[in-house]
Amino acid sequence: MRLLLINHRYFVASGAERYLFNIERILQRAGHETAVFSIDYDENEASPWSDYFASPIGGPEEVYFDEHRRDPRTYAKTVGRLFYSREVERDLARLIEDFRPDAAYLMLFLRKLSPSVLVALHNAGVPIVVRVSDYGFLCAEHHFLRNGKTCTQCLEGRLLPSVIHGCVHDSHVISLLDAVATWHHRRRGYFDLVDRFVTTNPFLTDMMIKGGFAPEKLSCIPTFADEAIFAAAGGSSDYLLYAGRLDPSKGLETLIAALALLKRRSNIPVPSLRIAGGPQYEEYQRTLVRHVEKAGLSDEIRFEGAVGPDDVAELLGGAVASVIPSLWFENLPNFYLESICAGVPVIASDLGSLAAAIEDGHDGLLFPAGDAAALADCIERLLSEPQLNERLRQNGPLKARENYSAERHLELLTNLFEEVIAAHEGAATVKAD
Repeated sequence: MRLLLINHRYFVASGAERYLFNIERILQRAGHETAVFSIDYDENEASPWSDYFASPIGGPEEVYFDEHRRDPRTYAKTVGRLFYSREVERDLARLIEDFRPDAAYLMLFLRKLSPSVLVALHNAGVPIVVRVSDYGFLCAEHHFLRNGKTCTQCLEGRLLPSVIHGCVHDSHVISLLDAVATWHHRRRGYFDLVDRFVTTNPFLTDMMIKGGFAPEKLSCIPTFADEAIFAAAGGSSDYLLYAGRLDPSKGLETLIAALALLKRRSNIPVPSLRIAGGPQYEEYQRTLVRHVEKAGLSDEIRFEGAVGPDDVAELLGGAVASVIPSLWFENLPNFYLESICAGVPVIASDLGSLAAAIEDGHDGLLFPAGDAAALADCIERLLSEPQLNERLRQNGPLKARENYSAERHLELLTNLFEEVIAAHEGAATVKAD
């Protein structure tokens, strides 16, 4: 098959891009041809398709909203991309004409590329499959998170709560623009152009249904970890590991507070912690460093910076446990799958997909989100109970092979592509008749 992959970044900035590069690799490994459509940022990986990429909202070095220059042109383009972009539609139409894909697979495109990508694909008769990478179709803030706590006031299609609370970039004005754009998208029926939405876990599927999406348009295909990279770890294990984006929604302050509690208890030696990942905003990493210094943990906690999959695999090789202290309904994160694939026990907050995926005490440990004392208890329990540690190390890889293998993911995904392609061909035949 010839498959067109679409995401507004072509460099790893979040789990969506890690998945993008992973799926691109295994599709090509299976003999499928792929092309990519994205935005032309300086940070992008090299691509033979970059001449087709859409222009950025600001300069090519300005990826995030807070980095955008403050001038009338940039403001106008930001608002335009919220609603619709003729420029993006034209750029994608050129790529479609030259590549002639059998189907398109979209990840993140709202607010940066706009729903114009859906129209360009639909007008060209290309079947559209969208992977739901976050809650952006249901929540203006994308994470169902407000003031550090989960919030689902917008779940049933309501738009006013996000405006009242200023959920988008802590701004009532921007939240109002986002709400109007979302209303416009729904009114124009842009999302009706999608043939199938791919969810990564049953929790997300249920949330999409509650948000008004038709069950028959949803296909649950769990994310995967590539065993070729994340083989079972061996050797000594002497530190805790967090790998992912540095962002307030990830609960890293809870993890730092838990280590501070362990240090005060002094029942066991305090394990060191390695934090691997880059911040979306540099100021947030400086805030984390201040938390570490205030807690007296500068010797125990090390920031590794942004890392690639091979680096994560190497770090997992020496980890006693992986910690995922998220405050939001995580969407079956890559780091969880990579950890269990490598046989590293996972300690995670009991929210969303993680609470559904982990069987507490069997293949991982769960704690109430935001509860530093409960997280400290989990860490202490894992370090002081060798039988528990060994059980989690054995059961994790078994679950990964059974439910989250690259082979299973590829089979389910290609079957879905074949299904939507056949449906399009059947519809075209009916019209011709």
